[in-house]
Amino acid sequence: MGTTDIRAKRRSTSAVNASVRGEIWGNEKDELLVAQGLPAYAEMARKGNGWSAMAVLAVAGLVVRPTTTAAFEIWNGYSAGGPSLIIDRLFSHELVTSTTGLGGGAGIYAQVTTTKAAPSAGANVIVRGNSGKSYGGSVICGLGTTVVDSGWFAWGPGLKKESAGAVVPGGILYVEVGGRLIVPPGSSLCLHVVSGYVGDTFTSGAGWYEETITNEA
Repeated sequence: MGTTDIRAKRRSTSAVNASVRGEIWGNEKDELLVAQGLPAYAEMARKGNGWSAMAVLAVAGLVVRPTTTAAFEIWNGYSAGGPSLIIDRLFSHELVTSTTGLGGGAGIYAQVTTTKAAPSAGANVIVRGNSGKSYGGSVICGLGTTVVDSGWFAWGPGLKKESAGAVVPGGILYVEVGGRLIVPPGSSLCLHVVSGYVGDTFTSGAGWYEETITNEA
């Protein structure tokens, strides 16, 4: 049985396109073994296309399932054929708790819309890069926007608040999405929080990577 000479092009600032020789290893199940030298998302962050956005103005949670209003909208303003937003995580901070008794639970709802118009840009929004870069892309974020109900779903885990007690910050909701939501050009990621009390307010956001990919029909 012959051998195969495998070569790769190294992407780095010091040796761009330098040729690297290597071997493929497998186990008894004929599964290929790949060494992950860096942490899982380090290479994506190093490319400089990882971003996060969140509102800095708190919005009251809903006590019903969301429909046509998004507390926070992230619109992909790139032209058709441009980058998609590959969603990495969703999060929301309960900035103000109600003072209404015990046991207020809360959870994040999210949806990806069909192609739509841009929302009005919200001034109370932060967009930052994962590697210290300033954002110069085409994403527009909006607060309290009107959207079409394209299919909201709950994303967990949720938060169980044992006691409100005072109007103070509560816990943080956090969901590892890991690419299970993709926002094509012209579409939006919409977020809201469903909570046990209307007095609970939240600042929501998401993290994503921008990559040009083919979204199959």
